[in-house]
Amino acid sequence: MMSVAGIDCIILAMSGYLQYNKGVKLTTVVSVRGESDALLSMIRQFNAACNYLSAIAFSEHIFYWLPLQRRAYHEIRKQFGLTSAQAVVAIRKVAYCYKHKARRATLASFKSLGAMPLYRHRYKKDGTVAFYGLRMPFRSRPGVVLSSKSQGTLCYQGGKFLIHQVVDAPEVQSQEVTSYIGCDLGIVNILADSDGKTYSGGSVNGLRKRHARLRAKLQSKCTGSAKRLLRKRRKKEGRFAKHVNHTISKQVVAKALDTNRGIALEDLGGIRDRITVRKGQRRQHHSWSFFQLRSFITYKAQLAGVPLVIVDPRNTSRTCPSCGCIDKANRASQSRFLCISCGFSGHADTVAAGNIAHRAVVLGRALGDVPYAGVPAGSG
Repeated sequence: MMSVAGIDCIILAMSGYLQYNKGVKLTTVVSVRGESDALLSMIRQFNAACNYLSAIAFSEHIFYWLPLQRRAYHEIRKQFGLTSAQAVVAIRKVAYCYKHKARRATLASFKSLGAMPLYRHRYKKDGTVAFYGLRMPFRSRPGVVLSSKSQGTLCYQGGKFLIHQVVDAPEVQSQEVTSYIGCDLGIVNILADSDGKTYSGGSVNGLRKRHARLRAKLQSKCTGSAKRLLRKRRKKEGRFAKHVNHTISKQVVAKALDTNRGIALEDLGGIRDRITVRKGQRRQHHSWSFFQLRSFITYKAQLAGVPLVIVDPRNTSRTCPSCGCIDKANRASQSRFLCISCGFSGHADTVAAGNIAHRAVVLGRALGDVPYAGVPAGSG
């Protein structure tokens, strides 16, 4: 039976939790070599069938895969010469595009050389891969174990045919730790840890502001060249933010591994629904990629064998680590923490990260030695 002190520890941790993760899925690139004309023809036929299915789904309001399959399965096989597996995959791909109701207001279209998901493809011992009636030689990275049971997607990029293949990462035994690095996620500072290290979000926020101004200027012109520029720059902002999140997560996990500590993160799932911001801050708030950063830290930590703990974020930036006073007035400004009770002061994000680390330690002591905690299902 858990002691009263243990129950108090769990209450103090405020719904912090640990969840075991069975494995990490990674994506490797497999190069396919062979008859390029046959592959190009197959991809074009597949995407032409997808556009045909999309027109049927949009005009007849058939947005789920099963009724769409009943309506057009034999039709697309006969008209586009698809195999049974290709027809099923094309139907699923189109139905997925109309999964959300907001997407059903416009017709979904597919590029002629768009990606083609693979179904029941097989990697042979002779160095060939078989899919949809074709058999092509392939080359993969040394040491990577390819499984035909995992998801794969055939893409045509830079004049090359590539299969983006999902593989299981090797399991790493999690190390035992007695302390944690607390990580406070934010917008001004993307991440601040309990050691006092901060990762500024100035470069990302500045880029987003410039892109927002450029988008508004180009959208007001409504010319063909303006639309081409919009399409060209559409994903540039996201790629930059993704690179920054990868860099930060790599440094955080490396520090935890070198110092034999775990990582403590706050559960920010649903924060956009709970918090209201001023009109001028809405774009910045809704473009905040905190869940992407958390996901990167999670899988990198699991690959390195670093324990991860998720704790409740409530009052982490308002709690004094010295006297325990919880008050909104303790947050004197965005960057300054000043306790109204004992006068303790410090950087607000660092104080919050320290409180997150403390909650992780309290939770660990209450629940015992837990080897690994991963991202909870359905959060974010």
